[in-house]
Amino acid sequence: MALGLKILKENTDYFGLDIGTSSIKVVQLRKSFGKQELISFGSVPVPEGVTQSDSAVDIKKLGKIVKDLVHSMHLVTKNAIVSLPGNSIFTTVVKMPKMPMAEIRKAVSYQAEQNVPLKISDVKIDWQIIGQAPDTGEISVMIIAAPIQKTQKMADIVEEAGLELDAIEIDAIATARALHANEPLYMIVDIGMFMTELSVVQNGVLTLTRTVPVGGQVITRAIAQNLGMELDQAEQFKIKFGIDQDKMEGKIFKAAKPVLNNLTEEIERSMKYYQDQYNQNISLIKITGGSSRLIGMQGFLSENLGVNVVYGNPWGMVVHKPDITNQLNQNATEFAVAVGLAMRGL
Repeated sequence: MALGLKILKENTDYFGLDIGTSSIKVVQLRKSFGKQELISFGSVPVPEGVTQSDSAVDIKKLGKIVKDLVHSMHLVTKNAIVSLPGNSIFTTVVKMPKMPMAEIRKAVSYQAEQNVPLKISDVKIDWQIIGQAPDTGEISVMIIAAPIQKTQKMADIVEEAGLELDAIEIDAIATARALHANEPLYMIVDIGMFMTELSVVQNGVLTLTRTVPVGGQVITRAIAQNLGMELDQAEQFKIKFGIDQDKMEGKIFKAAKPVLNNLTEEIERSMKYYQDQYNQNISLIKITGGSSRLIGMQGFLSENLGVNVVYGNPWGMVVHKPDITNQLNQNATEFAVAVGLAMRGL
């Protein structure tokens, strides 16, 4: 999905640029003997609140950060593929009778006007077919609406960095591309600083995505509030002890439990919705995102959801030098979007 931007050119190098809440990640891959080979990767933290700001000053600041990072990586291309987080866009799935592609495009425009709760003139619309009923031939189409203001902000940041913007897609699609390893059905739980994106992938195709307001910062606030700590101290305790019930006499876990329960309830709600809509049970969850590394998170989700929970590894399908394997694994949960964006250009 390119959200209305120009089509990727053949025989051109690209890199994935993930402008996240707390850091910016860049990944460049290349196709080598049918495999995806790592050329370069890098990341840099950003000041708190800057990526959420729409001010011209902060856009210039972000452009400078991106420019310096790309320069430090000695990339040989200026062509960037970027993405928008789930809380910036609107998605809906509609069912249509099977029809020629030209008619689908017209039908999508009509369905967007009926289903998107935003002025059509204020958004860019993209779509993809995500399924087809074997008996009736009816197709399921995911429609994505991205506010023009959000896509323009990304374009402005890239321009400030002196780069060329060739495509914009959504985080969930990039993450699904990076974490897919031929499993027929699974859910991705991408736990960020403020939000968690829940995505269901069936046969490599994103079929459901939603964003819930639960993230690492929300957990930190709960710990601070329930234990009477300052936020900085709560963050330090969270990083050091996680939600391991055997640490700190279980105090950190108990303080964070209401937020964790909220997260599991939202995941269960999405799993049940998918089961009701598609008559299939989700038995595998891949967790990713910076806050998924919280000590005890994997075990907590597995125990409370009753399914297999594993860490998604975006580097699993990428060829790289053996001497950087440990370095890649340490930061794997933070690079899924950037890797997926880089894969798009191949």
